[in-house]
Amino acid sequence: MIIYCEECGFKNTIDEACVKGPKPQVPCGKCGDFLRFYGLKAKALKASSSKYKKTPGACLILKYGKVVVLVNEKNSRVEIGRQKSNDIQVVNNRVSRTHALVEYKDGKYYLTDQSSNGTYLLMEGRKGVTVRRKEIMLTAKGVIGPGYKVDFKSTDAIHILFEQAL
Repeated sequence: MIIYCEECGFKNTIDEACVKGPKPQVPCGKCGDFLRFYGLKAKALKASSSKYKKTPGACLILKYGKVVVLVNEKNSRVEIGRQKSNDIQVVNNRVSRTHALVEYKDGKYYLTDQSSNGTYLLMEGRKGVTVRRKEIMLTAKGVIGPGYKVDFKSTDAIHILFEQAL
């Protein structure tokens, strides 16, 4: 479905599986403001999301400053790095040109480091780890630090919001 942001006017293409409940919390892909869904009733939402029950994970939201990117079946690969061509550009001398990937594969989400300095990952309920040239499954809300250590309050962290399907 296509939803225009009331704040910035950006045209958002939204996976219906991410629209849950009577007041869905889906951020705009440009400004990060939560989109407003008018005329949707809980019954209609439940009916539209029932066809997505086959997929275990509905969407993963990555937020870096004002940049918000959804990772799901339709947008299954997100690149993080210093180059402008990346989906999430992080300008820092410790960040590689293409530093890391976040991918949706077989109903699960993975972070893959491709850098020289590693990628720091901290998820709720777990100790922080530095991922070096390998893949790790993302299972909960957390933060990513490409090339540097971050915590949940870091302004230079990439925040992970993990959303389950209904």
